[in-house]
Amino acid sequence: MSIQLVFLGTGSGKPTPQRNVSSMALFRDGELFLFDCGESTQIQMAKSVLRPGALKAIFLTHFHGDHVNGLPGLVGSQTLNQRHEALDIVGPRGLKRWLKCLRELNILWPGFQVRSHEVTEPGIVFEHPEFHIESVALKHRIETWGYALVERDRPGRFDLEGARALGVPHGPMYGRLQRGEAVTLEDGRTVLPQDVLGPPRAGLKIVYCTDTSPCAGAIELARNADVLVHEATYPGGDERLAHERGHSTAADAARCALEAGAKKLVLTHISQKYVRPDIFLEHARAIFPNTVIAQDFFELEVKRRDD
Repeated sequence: MSIQLVFLGTGSGKPTPQRNVSSMALFRDGELFLFDCGESTQIQMAKSVLRPGALKAIFLTHFHGDHVNGLPGLVGSQTLNQRHEALDIVGPRGLKRWLKCLRELNILWPGFQVRSHEVTEPGIVFEHPEFHIESVALKHRIETWGYALVERDRPGRFDLEGARALGVPHGPMYGRLQRGEAVTLEDGRTVLPQDVLGPPRAGLKIVYCTDTSPCAGAIELARNADVLVHEATYPGGDERLAHERGHSTAADAARCALEAGAKKLVLTHISQKYVRPDIFLEHARAIFPNTVIAQDFFELEVKRRDD
């Protein structure tokens, strides 16, 4: 089991032939989650390996156009595709007002329920039986939130030989023990889950931070992340310009990953001025070696740690 990240847009400001604007898809166990929805996101999805019908929720970091202008078209196409399942959209304050305005102008006319959730404070913003998504405020020119998908711990590995030695018959009792339930054998003995399960296995943590200049919130959100996706609008050395505009350099992103104890860093939101990524990688890897730079349609499989 794993999580797949598909980068649908990795540029900043405006689309170019090399990079579309911001959007990242996260595919997990048959369900699709979208982070940001810049212009042409649905076109990028159509060109990718993704199935739009698997979309469960969209998470918007902020209301700059290069992060949200693709949402009306994407939602409209879901209606044309005969979607009936509800769709959750999470974003900053003003989300409900924006969606209401789009409806009133007949720009947005979904044939299914759209459940909007405004982020007003740090914490958990989306619950799933197997994970949650939490949010922390970032430091940009307008209200902006970063997101982290945090899987719940899974039961430890099942000790098959140990279960047999205790007399647990092959069949449904194995499943009950793996789900954390005690079972009673025919002779009246009780077998507890801890008798046949190893220590709990930690789930994955995937973090998405853009747009932001360096801040404590980004480090807090990225703490011990398996993958940190972080904006790098400018290469290292352009910190003054980046910070004045509410952005980060590749070196800033690397420092965040290092301080947070992240395991892997993916750079995105690259300024359209830069066609060659070499300088970004050079500056980031000097600080945090396990760094890659995302191009449009870049796919990253993130395997669970003990699989």
